[in-house]
Amino acid sequence: QKHGPAASQTRDQLEAYLAQETFNCGDPIRWWHEKLVSNQWPELAQMALDYLSVPATSVDVERAFSYGQQTVSLYRHSLSSETIRASIVFGNRCKESLVDDCELVELLQE
Repeated sequence: QKHGPAASQTRDQLEAYLAQETFNCGDPIRWWHEKLVSNQWPELAQMALDYLSVPATSVDVERAFSYGQQTVSLYRHSLSSETIRASIVFGNRCKESLVDDCELVELLQE
């Protein structure tokens, strides 16, 4: 626990925030940024921005690593970084149905 004037000031900021009437704000990051810039509640605003800017999940990152692990196997470890990136991006676009199969077949036949 913190003790002293800084801790008391932070606690006062939280109490002032909690004493407000509830309201609906469209963009909480912008709202807290305004509080930080205006120096209304600097410590509380910084804490809120830190929490609000953390990604909600790491599923996309884990999925990318998993797909990358499938792409760069024991027998394909010498692929260039450009080939790996292109393969992962292309595979992801195929999974999301962003690639027209007929158009791809025509392109490969040429």
